Amino acid sequence: MLFGPRKKGFAKEVELTDFSQEVNEDKLKEEEEKMDLMDYLDQLDEEESPLTSEELETEEAVEEEKSETELLADFIRLRSQAAHLTAKSSLEKEEPELEQLLEDLKNDEKCKDITSIRGEKDIYFYSKDFMSDNYAMIAALVEDNNLPRTIAEMVRWNCKTYPCATPLYYFKNSPYFYTDAQIERALMRIRQEEEYSDIQELTTGNNVRYLYSTLHMTEKYARALAEGVEYGEYGYRRSN
Repeated sequence: MLFGPRKKGFAKEVELTDFSQEVNEDKLKEEEEKMDLMDYLDQLDEEESPLTSEELETEEAVEEEKSETELLADFIRLRSQAAHLTAKSSLEKEEPELEQLLEDLKNDEKCKDITSIRGEKDIYFYSKDFMSDNYAMIAALVEDNNLPRTIAEMVRWNCKTYPCATPLYYFKNSPYFYTDAQIERALMRIRQEEEYSDIQELTTGNNVRYLYSTLHMTEKYARALAEGVEYGEYGYRRSN
């Protein structure tokens, strides 16, 4: 059983998830390797413990008492703590009885912090103790690797929630790290596809480009908000 007691000798696999084939290679090299399920379970066996032999025996007894459901929850929590979602498809490759485990997880009082979000391409699990719903929503969009949809959804969300218009440089930062070329290609598709017809662009007095959604604000309001960000006590700030 995948989540049961483990013996040494299991092969380790490291998986890097690219959210775009066009992402700058330097960014990919800098990205931390995500700990997969096999690494986590092997770590439970291999980590040296500073505890005394008596304490260690007690610790091991407690660990052995953990159910497969609790081990799965611990794995999801560990990844959430590292700001990573856990895709259902990746778990299915490792555990043939995953559906039953997920059902048990849902009904386990000790695992109430584990929840999920449905993306375009997968279902993603995370712990609410270590990751906010807002961050999980953003991370799911990035994992789905659909740049136009990601940009449009975040522009709509920012307009509705704060409200604010969204500068293009917003998508060059974490967790997106999109390049200028990627953003421009995504904007080209946004302009061409009907489902994104509410996404509009404006430019501030210091030549900073902003996006807003007509579903949630007018151009006049969006411009006032954007200009308010760019123009401060000492005039326009330097554009990015």
